[in-house]
Amino acid sequence: MGPKTEELLNILLWSADLLVNPSWRSLFESYEGWAYRNGLLIQIGRLEQRKWVTRKSKERNDRVYRLSAQGRLHALGGRDPEARWERAWDGRWRLVIFDIPSGQNAEREWLRRYLRARDFGCLQNSVWVTPDPMEEEQRTLAGGSLNVESIVLLEAHTCADGQAVSSKLKLRRRNSFAGCRRSVKPGWLLSE
Repeated sequence: MGPKTEELLNILLWSADLLVNPSWRSLFESYEGWAYRNGLLIQIGRLEQRKWVTRKSKERNDRVYRLSAQGRLHALGGRDPEARWERAWDGRWRLVIFDIPSGQNAEREWLRRYLRARDFGCLQNSVWVTPDPMEEEQRTLAGGSLNVESIVLLEAHTCADGQAVSSKLKLRRRNSFAGCRRSVKPGWLLSE
């Protein structure tokens, strides 16, 4: 369905809603206000069906919603960062260090996105670290189009019990999730 057809159907629905539910509000409400109100409630209904939000009260007119634990987890990308930091660890850091020439920007950006998607922490633009084993990454990088001579994979123990790396990554993660954490805590209210 094209945008013009969809817009025409929306205007017909607005007109029908005005005739079926005559009220002061509907008489003086613009089409844009009606479309916003109906679109928002439809989206919130979908979120409620997926159990990402819960209604505070079962009354129809009460529109106070809370983000559920399942919704919070979805908003965080399917992983709870605090639970990831509290899991068991073998005490070894795995590092990916690379020096890809500036003429290969696409490859460099692909590698950064790849590492970020696998929850590696960025110490510098070309130094990435993870506490997890890297068998899959070794196979992927060795079989890829990147020049493997410009990539070094290391497994290392740290001095001082890993506090320097751990604290730097926790600080970066805390800063990157700070805005998200404020907006998706359990009990977060979404009201009209």
